[in-house]
Amino acid sequence: MTTFEFEREHYRVVYPAGTSPTFVGNGMEREVIDLCESGLRYWAVPGESPSVGDEVDGTIRLRRGGELRVLGTVVRVAGRDVALRLLAGVPLRVVLDEQRYLRDRQRGSAR
Repeated sequence: MTTFEFEREHYRVVYPAGTSPTFVGNGMEREVIDLCESGLRYWAVPGESPSVGDEVDGTIRLRRGGELRVLGTVVRVAGRDVALRLLAGVPLRVVLDEQRYLRDRQRGSAR
């Protein structure tokens, strides 16, 4: 781990390929890269060109079931990688449930 990772404000769930939830907003579905209580990163879809400062309103569809409404602001764009700072964010319970879901999937595939 880098020093930067130790300085994070919240625990972050990083999704391996094929396990991520979907972020839906403005009629587009995007793959979530990682998620925490106060933010998320997603892959922008072709033709989408978000800018820092854009307000975003959407829904996270979890693979294990359920949806969360989120509201935030674009804080970074690096190629297709878009980072949001959430105003209406993700409850800690959901972040921990997502981590358990990923851990259980990993254990199941190792058998």
